[in-house]
Amino acid sequence: MNLAGLAPDSGGGGGGGAGGGDADLKQTEGPWTHAAGAVVTLQTDTNAGLTRLGTAHEGVQERTEGLEATAALSAVLFSWQERLKAVRDEAGSLEAPLKQVAVEHGELEAAQKAKYAQIAPPPDKGAGEHKGGR
Repeated sequence: MNLAGLAPDSGGGGGGGAGGGDADLKQTEGPWTHAAGAVVTLQTDTNAGLTRLGTAHEGVQERTEGLEATAALSAVLFSWQERLKAVRDEAGSLEAPLKQVAVEHGELEAAQKAKYAQIAPPPDKGAGEHKGGR
């Protein structure tokens, strides 16, 4: 199979099948760039949450000394801090790979368009304008 065999007959979506519609395959960097931005936001927000959580618990140990709940509260605080750190760190580790995928997909799209332009027949701009004679 080659790309020329996939060219649409009438300017519609290539590979749309009997159901019609626009089924052109498009790879763009938009979703990947958006995902990279989302993990940066997640990392920033999680870090801010860690700070707020720490600030909210300042002095709790001293003010609740002697209560049975103090040890449990400390364990829960530590557990949440570890979970939030794991989320923050995971989000941070995903930013660079997501940006790289965005670059690679953007380059792939440009390269595929260039290759297709070399083998595809030029579109017939007059086709479909006249249906029948006058």
